[in-house]
Amino acid sequence: MNNFRHSSSPYKIIYFGTHSTFSLYPLLELLRHEQIIIGIVLPNRAFIDKNIENYIPLKSTINLLNNTIIDISWKHQIPIWNISDLPTNLDFDLLLVSCFPHKIQESLIAKAKVASVNIHPSILPEYKGPAPIFWQWRNGETTFGVTLHHLNSNLDEGDIVSQTTIQLENGTSGEESNKILSKLGSNLLIESLQKHHFPKHPQNRHGTYQSWPTSEDWYIPTTWPVVRAFNFIRGVSDWKKPFTITHKNKTKIIYTSTGYCLGNSIIGTIRMKQNGKYEIGFSDGWLEF
Repeated sequence: MNNFRHSSSPYKIIYFGTHSTFSLYPLLELLRHEQIIIGIVLPNRAFIDKNIENYIPLKSTINLLNNTIIDISWKHQIPIWNISDLPTNLDFDLLLVSCFPHKIQESLIAKAKVASVNIHPSILPEYKGPAPIFWQWRNGETTFGVTLHHLNSNLDEGDIVSQTTIQLENGTSGEESNKILSKLGSNLLIESLQKHHFPKHPQNRHGTYQSWPTSEDWYIPTTWPVVRAFNFIRGVSDWKKPFTITHKNKTKIIYTSTGYCLGNSIIGTIRMKQNGKYEIGFSDGWLEF
């Protein structure tokens, strides 16, 4: 695998993604820069016919209005494959992963003539794992980031190509944070493509790994700063799971938050506001729901 090439011709790219926003923008940018997408690999079969002119989405697939990864494949006549039935004679320069839930086989990684890389929404080596945006919101981070890194046999541990950071505003939604970070990752990718160079900077051995969230990870103690609670709820509410606010032996289930105010509060107390909404006291303010 040669991580530097002199040719200015388009790259032949195999693209691994999902139906998520995070997979959408890198694909759009690659097409906008006239790269050759030889195929898109999705984690689950979304079609009942392998011939692209006869691709028919199952009823359980996503809405095909506007830009979706499936809609884009139709518009540009890009084949879509399942991970289990990839053609054996694939020829490509770059293997790109952007939000794919399965580990890529080393034999496939090695087939890339230039590089096999992943767009990961954190500043590696911090927040390795399958849900880094969730954990950054839960841990009260305000500076987020994206890493473009090489793939290897270990999840999220490959050498780093490039990284960038951004401050996300309080109350940024999950959909919006995915969009922002995906676009940042797309910029890193296009920069390397234009330079025809995918350098390798070894990761620091120290770092953090978080697994998939469990039911306990949706609990929010009222001892948290109220902004942390608000941002966490806003940042992951698109998961459509309830949040359990905890105070001593009491709990309150909520599904979203509409605002907060800083100031003196009575921790754990729930009261009605003049606008008819409720708020609950946190360590340094009130959370509206």
